[in-house]
Amino acid sequence: MTGMRLRSVVSEAWRNTRSGTARPLLFTVLFLISVGALAGVDQRAVVGVIRGAQDFRDAGASTQIVEMVGGVDGAHCAALAEVEGVNAAGALRNGEPVRALSLPSTDLPVYEVTPGFLSVLGQPALREATGLMLSMDTAEIFGAQVRSTFATRTGSATVAAVFPYPDDGRGGGLSYAGLATVPATGMFDQCWVEVWPLTDEIGPLLRLVVSTAPDAGQVVQKQLNSRLGTDYDARALLGERPTRFATVGGVAVGLALGFAAIRLRRLELAAALHTRVSRTALTWQVVLETLVWVVSASIIAVPVLAHLAAWGNPEPAGPVWVIGMRVVLAAGAAAVVGAVTATMATRERHLFRYFKDR
Repeated sequence: MTGMRLRSVVSEAWRNTRSGTARPLLFTVLFLISVGALAGVDQRAVVGVIRGAQDFRDAGASTQIVEMVGGVDGAHCAALAEVEGVNAAGALRNGEPVRALSLPSTDLPVYEVTPGFLSVLGQPALREATGLMLSMDTAEIFGAQVRSTFATRTGSATVAAVFPYPDDGRGGGLSYAGLATVPATGMFDQCWVEVWPLTDEIGPLLRLVVSTAPDAGQVVQKQLNSRLGTDYDARALLGERPTRFATVGGVAVGLALGFAAIRLRRLELAAALHTRVSRTALTWQVVLETLVWVVSASIIAVPVLAHLAAWGNPEPAGPVWVIGMRVVLAAGAAAVVGAVTATMATRERHLFRYFKDR
């Protein structure tokens, strides 16, 4: 198109938008409600899967324990933290129990743990703590706080830290216990490993930390918390989510809205063709008018979908936001295609039929 014709097309598109002839407000709202709902529902489904994975890990369900009393090599266990997919690993063994003077009839079990064990519990900041670390329930029973002391039969014990160990189905015996960090040398009773995502290869790896001596005891492998099941396949759940076809639905809705927006104006378009407006110029005019409400709705959708992507999401919201915007952008492109299709389907020779059907 020549410069003069391009200016005429833009001018006509602007007049139709400003006057409301192109119904920009109506279709902005319709696009936001329909396509935005598809995008938002899909985002929330993805966040639900991510949230489920985080809950699985927070409950200790992704933590595997291999046990052989006196037969777990502490250094080998600690080395598992360097394996791909292993987020933390640490060893545990029985230590000398403590008897607090405030509870003279009950011993407090104490476990010696390697520094990496605290990362398995989700407390990596406590790796350098010196002193006795108590579970929250134990600290509450003793009335102890961080950096406080309590009297025992062998002297004063300093509380270096307090770690959470909720009663949510997990085993391990740490709900009423104290932990003392020791170097990762010598033999231990258990090796705890937090693995994510769960893989079938972790079983053989765990077996490498136990003694292979002929008189070695029985090896037991178990899950710290099996209340939420033995596995959580987030990738499979994402691939099977009911809203996985939201982009396809967005394309269908966009096509329908774009087609309807122009089909409602078929009399106007046929009249323009009758007055010798070229179909090319008319098509570009329709594209510009459609882009007005598509872009407007998309701009409004950006912060809304950003909020939905971040709400309750334990992971960075960016990838989830992209999933929602993918639906919006695909629907926007489809709306333009639908508008162009409706323009091409409008015929000048049908002008009087459109007039009678108006």
